[in-house]
Amino acid sequence: RVNLSFSGIPLHSLRLMVPPLRLVSAAIWQTVQQRHVMDYGMLDEFVTMVTEMVPELLNLRQRAQLVLGLRARLVLELCRSKPITDLQTIQPHLDRIQTLTPLWGTQATDAEVGLSESNFLGLVQTLLKDPDEREHFFQDVFPVEFGPSYDAAIQKLMWQFLSRLEKLLPVSNFQQVLFSSRPKNKWSSDVIELFINHYFTRYIDRKHSVLLSLVH
Repeated sequence: RVNLSFSGIPLHSLRLMVPPLRLVSAAIWQTVQQRHVMDYGMLDEFVTMVTEMVPELLNLRQRAQLVLGLRARLVLELCRSKPITDLQTIQPHLDRIQTLTPLWGTQATDAEVGLSESNFLGLVQTLLKDPDEREHFFQDVFPVEFGPSYDAAIQKLMWQFLSRLEKLLPVSNFQQVLFSSRPKNKWSSDVIELFINHYFTRYIDRKHSVLLSLVH
């Protein structure tokens, strides 16, 4: 585990200074801003957990685009890695994608984060089995279909999610926390994991009724 520090303040001390939901919001935003793609699985799990408990945060289409977009991007990053990731490593992520099957049909066909389940799963199989197709895809197709526009769409959806989640919080916003902390290393995944494991369920249950009064 990385030893985290915020301008000399260790994570365990920062937890006492910043509300936990605010801290994880800052960590999530840093993750998508800096494209720490290998942490996108945790973001998928977090967004799924939050929106199941507070569905008013995102409509079904937004949730589908964000959750599937995060997980698909992670799978492609694993396919692009060298040495190439084996199917056994990727399979849990494919299983996760298949559990999200009901969400696929809710995506708009012109969405910037829009995917077809059968096409995507078939693509992954091809990338793992055919080196020539893999090289062609990541050289010519990936930069167009999963490049800056795709990343920007993920950021936009996550911004909407976090901004609505902000309404639960009475103190400084997640951007201010991120700016003032000036992280010296990659702290986001530790913060998110810590929050999911220890804080979120208790906190969001207490705040749900407050959120409902704000979003309606």
